[in-house]
Formats: sequence, C-alpha cells, structure tokens
Amino acid sequence: MSLKNTLTCREAARLLLEDEDHEIPAADRLALQLHVRVCFACARFVAQLNLMRRATRAWRKHSETGDDEAIIE
Repeated sequence: MSLKNTLTCREAARLLLEDEDHEIPAADRLALQLHVRVCFACARFVAQLNLMRRATRAWRKHSETGDDEAIIE
C-alpha cells in the first residue's frame, strides 16, 4: 500500500486548526505531516501557529503575575 499526499493546503490548514481543539484521526495526522513536509507555505503556517501558541502562553503567564511594567510598547 502506498500513501498518496492528497491534502490541499486548505484542507491542511483546517486540520491544523482542528487539531487545536481535539486530536485528529491518525490517518489525517499522517496525511497532514506528509503535506507539511513537502509544502513550504503550510510549513510556514505551522511555524506561525507555533509562534502564536508560545506568545499566548507567555501572555497568560504574564497576566497571571500581574506585572504590568513588563509590557513592551
């Protein structure tokens, strides 16, 4: 059996965002991983999502400390 990358960029983006809320099926995860490996635009989108996740975690951590002086203008 051979795996064929049949995801479009739109489908890959939908799966990436869906994976934020709940775990996607293994077959979809594999197809997504294959697509991201060969698609520069989707790999960049993954990097942007990861950057946003890190920024959100940092913001939450900052907002829990109440240290308003550390905000960069």
